Amino acid sequence: MSRDVAKAFADIDAFDPDKFVAHLTPDARFRFANADPAIGRDAVKEAVAGFFSTIDGLTHHIKNVWEFEDTVIVQIDVEYLRKDGKTVITPNADILIYDGDLVRDWQIYIDVTPVYA
Repeated sequence: MSRDVAKAFADIDAFDPDKFVAHLTPDARFRFANADPAIGRDAVKEAVAGFFSTIDGLTHHIKNVWEFEDTVIVQIDVEYLRKDGKTVITPNADILIYDGDLVRDWQIYIDVTPVYA
């Protein structure tokens, strides 16, 4: 299996929704914070592109990774570059459920309030 979460997060940091959705199954479920889940690569791509339009960049600093069968839990500090040029770091946890080498369910638990404060 190729569950290279560092590569997946590096592709997110590249700020390219196409690179991100390449890590997902075609029918993937994606939930960011308290937003409604997006289902399928096209919907996820649209949601991610919408979020990217509200910031100027981001960097994931992976702290810990735990893998249990088809589930990977990742503890991360996310560094956001806000539209005003300021940087804010927020802690988060991601739960990724795999189907083979691709993620079929990606849940992000984060409070992005500081990004927009």
